Amino acid sequence: MDQPHRITGSFFDLQHVNLWDALYWTDECRFWAEESWRALIRDMHGIGMDTAILTGSALWGRPFFSGYEDTIGVPLKMGCAHPLDACADEADRLGMRLFFGIGMRGRVSQVRDYAGLEPPWPDEWFRWNTAMAEALVDRYGSRPCFGGLYLSYEISFLDYQVDLYEKLMGQWLRPAVGPVPILASPGSLGDVEDSARLPSDLRRLGIDILACQDYGGRSNDVAQSLETVRRNLEALRLHRPVLDEAGVTLWTNCEVFSRQMGADGRPICIPAPIERVTEQIRLQAPEVEKVICYQYQGIMNRHTDLVNIGAPGAQKLYDDYVAYLSEIGAPSPATESSVTA
Repeated sequence: MDQPHRITGSFFDLQHVNLWDALYWTDECRFWAEESWRALIRDMHGIGMDTAILTGSALWGRPFFSGYEDTIGVPLKMGCAHPLDACADEADRLGMRLFFGIGMRGRVSQVRDYAGLEPPWPDEWFRWNTAMAEALVDRYGSRPCFGGLYLSYEISFLDYQVDLYEKLMGQWLRPAVGPVPILASPGSLGDVEDSARLPSDLRRLGIDILACQDYGGRSNDVAQSLETVRRNLEALRLHRPVLDEAGVTLWTNCEVFSRQMGADGRPICIPAPIERVTEQIRLQAPEVEKVICYQYQGIMNRHTDLVNIGAPGAQKLYDDYVAYLSEIGAPSPATESSVTA
């Protein structure tokens, strides 16, 4: 693909499902006012991102928007009364695309919802995900920024997980929302044990955009991380004809984080070294339609009065990435201030 070697989209979250992963941003974001959410989207655009993907439009079964209490639940109260509307308004203004996550692991309200997705699957998962998808299309589908829906279930291509995608997409989502574009970001193809099954599995997914996680953030050893990225890339190249035949657009999800163990032994997302990130981009950009990342917010954002978040080193990764953009001749980031806008 003749693509610029840069990141043009990122995930973000209004509230992260995992308090430990998001230690350095989710608590602050809970209390943000509207202008901070607008500033986050504006800053993403300023660094060259034209696409934002919301990981989930609800937390623990409570949506981030109102008006659908009978079908998806009572909205979660936050510092901003309507945070998702604020993000969508800013994306509209900037001409960005926004993908809306339909929910992570069902409601994420029970331990079994956040486990390995083993069957039997309760119909309430699919019923609630479908109600969420219908509500999102109803509320945001006519907006200029509406790019589609994000399928929040993250699979690793185990047999039953592919079955879950096929059932959710074929029996629930497609009949409900029709041809609305649906994006998914499952695990690395390079780590699939039974690669001989991948062609048939990829045909069964039923999604429009595939953005496999490159697993670059799964090791703090740079060489090992890049080897994992190369395995995913080789699998994408091998199975590209199947994806093309199925009409699936191919993106890649570049992990810009490393892991740090907290005091209680849970992993925390921190910024990766720029040398690893730029190599991940260089390897993958020529092979895909788009490079997105997990994620700008909290991991590689610039720190301002309004966007007052970020793991230690986030500002440095932002600065290093801006320097990289200059080196490759990409447009300089916009200078619209998050402090005064």
